[in-house]
Amino acid sequence: MGIVVVFPLNKKIQHGGNLREAAMLYNIPLENWIDLSTGINPNAWFPPEIPHSVWQRLPEADDDLLASAQQYYGCKDLLPVAGSQLAIQSLPYCRKHSRIAIVSPCYAEHPYWWQQAGHEVLLISANEVEQYLPSIDVLLLINPNNPDAHRWSLATLQHWHKQLVERNAWLIVDEAFMDSTPQFSLLSHYQHLPDGLIVLRSIGKFFGLAGIRLGFIAAPDHILHKIEAMQGPWSISHPTRWVGALALRDTQWQQQTNLAQQSDKLHTLLSRYFKKIHVSHYFCYLPHTQAKQIKHQLAKQGIWVRFFENPSAIRIGLPKNNEAFHQLNNAFLSIFCTNLLK
Repeated sequence: MGIVVVFPLNKKIQHGGNLREAAMLYNIPLENWIDLSTGINPNAWFPPEIPHSVWQRLPEADDDLLASAQQYYGCKDLLPVAGSQLAIQSLPYCRKHSRIAIVSPCYAEHPYWWQQAGHEVLLISANEVEQYLPSIDVLLLINPNNPDAHRWSLATLQHWHKQLVERNAWLIVDEAFMDSTPQFSLLSHYQHLPDGLIVLRSIGKFFGLAGIRLGFIAAPDHILHKIEAMQGPWSISHPTRWVGALALRDTQWQQQTNLAQQSDKLHTLLSRYFKKIHVSHYFCYLPHTQAKQIKHQLAKQGIWVRFFENPSAIRIGLPKNNEAFHQLNNAFLSIFCTNLLK
């Protein structure tokens, strides 16, 4: 059954990538860690040297960024935002009080911000969507899902959208991990977003550029105008806009990047130690009753992964190279072959 969620005010949500915290906690120098906690492409796209003029001029909205994104996503109704996180925080303020169902487990920022904005938030499982669809104002899901890698078909999402829009309800789909499988994206079917459909995209995952804080929201015009007004002028830095436009236009790099092959390799490694593995192109999700202890034992060996408490699980991102794969395998050998979990 769906669970009504209530976050304490100003609760700090834990995320991956907090490597300095790990280094201090386990007294291992920062440079000696393998960070598999973030679920992004470890072999990132990197730009040429940024021109001095980009650093010295204010960002301009009529540069190449929007046109590059429109071509890359195949959709016209886009707004660049300072990371899809900004869209996540802003969307709850674009509706009056609503009943929102969020498919869970999920990226915790989604329910947090809807609840902070005063909405009624229900966490539901993937198989409960049809049950709740007639009684909600917003359905929000991540496709493919973070952290459990569940993926919905385009036909299913379009069917749900059709039912929701008849009641002036919304379907919000966070496609942060969709770039490696663009054929499954809703944006591949819409030049212009219909009423009631909102799609979020991120540069950080596929391109490995989490640090530039750039994302996009695809939505009908009236929603884009509201989000644009909320974020104000110059919310995306000039270097970020310059780098983002170049990355989106680099079709040769995009075609050569094969996350599926790396994901298969990680799955094969983990299959030696785990029976239940959920696989995406960016990470593997491993439900396990001793997940917290596994994370601790990996950390003691300089490998940082994400732990999820409910349900108990760890998420492991893609190792960067053969050496990192080898170190990860040796770490699991030491854990499972010497009974470190007892």
